[in-house]
Amino acid sequence: MAHALLSPSSAHRWMSCPGSVSLSRLFPDESSSYAEEGILAHAWAAHFLDPQNQPQPAEALSSDNLTFVQDYVLFVERETAGGVRRIEYPVSVSEVTGEANAKGTIDCAALVNGTLKIIDLKFGKGVKVDAEHNTQLMIYAAGALPLFDVIDEVRAIELTIFQPRINNICSWKLTPAELEDFVNKARARASIAINYLRADPLPLAALEPSADACRFCKAKAACPALQQKAAEACDFRPVLDKGQDIPIVPEEALSSEQLSLNLQLADLLEPWIAAVREAAYDQMMEGVQVEGFKLVLGRPGNRQWTSNAEAEAMLKSFKLKEDERYTYKVITPTALEKLMKAGRIGERQWKRAETIITRSEPTPTVVPAADKRPAWSPTATASDFTPISN
Repeated sequence: MAHALLSPSSAHRWMSCPGSVSLSRLFPDESSSYAEEGILAHAWAAHFLDPQNQPQPAEALSSDNLTFVQDYVLFVERETAGGVRRIEYPVSVSEVTGEANAKGTIDCAALVNGTLKIIDLKFGKGVKVDAEHNTQLMIYAAGALPLFDVIDEVRAIELTIFQPRINNICSWKLTPAELEDFVNKARARASIAINYLRADPLPLAALEPSADACRFCKAKAACPALQQKAAEACDFRPVLDKGQDIPIVPEEALSSEQLSLNLQLADLLEPWIAAVREAAYDQMMEGVQVEGFKLVLGRPGNRQWTSNAEAEAMLKSFKLKEDERYTYKVITPTALEKLMKAGRIGERQWKRAETIITRSEPTPTVVPAADKRPAWSPTATASDFTPISN
């Protein structure tokens, strides 16, 4: 299968910042333990859903991750019942991206009663993924549409994100005509990105930094456009001219307008700062000297036994009482819920347990206005006040 430079999974980036494709080629693809965990979960999910065509992975899943995968499998089976279903389905995306022989692989594609369903398993828990206007899934749908349209007329398209580790299951529907409008826009942006692949040198105008586009970009630590944004943001200038009294807290700095600008800059610069620190660490670990900085050893990790069995035998020889050798802790409500799902306790027992379960109230957090969650207001109500007797 051809490796797509303009991959569906990075479409949100190259559609926003077409020059990022060219700049990112300078940086190697790097895996992580989180990525490997997700790959293994996808492999097991594919095997459970299509054991004849998808081999069983050699490596086992942890009990927690197995539960998440089983939840996904049950969801897919329920949502695609009675339809035509394909698992780990390779589709051509070259009609969208312009790359010859470029393909993408869909976790699950199905045609159910005239609706083309694209279901994507997301195993990460750091960033919530939304199905609405999801560029990756829309490109997948564009690749799958002509293949399923020969089976039956596709009258609607439904995109679904299944992100079990943060309990995020969301779907969004669109028509084939709306998908075609998106494809036209994506095709135009892809053409610009491909043209920049041939540019030498790459013009600064090719790079269009934004919080969403830069978050997972491999090149952000060395991106000149993002560096320029950072320089502009840090170009502090005097609030007042010399000789004038400078107030301790300028009124402008406390305005909501200034806070809005600062928050937008923070969203843009935080991932850049983290990437710069990571790049410096990687180079210094290879022996590169970075002027003004050095590596030092942090605090050692927590102490632990090299062998629990040996520790148990030793503590027993110390004549310590059992309650001095061991600590006991009741399982959490989350662990009990997993036992209920596994059939170890019944739903009636779980409902009884829920009567003594409590959880802290959610705390407010600042997010962009585009976030799908409803806005929360700290407006006080009568119940917030205690009457004062005369």
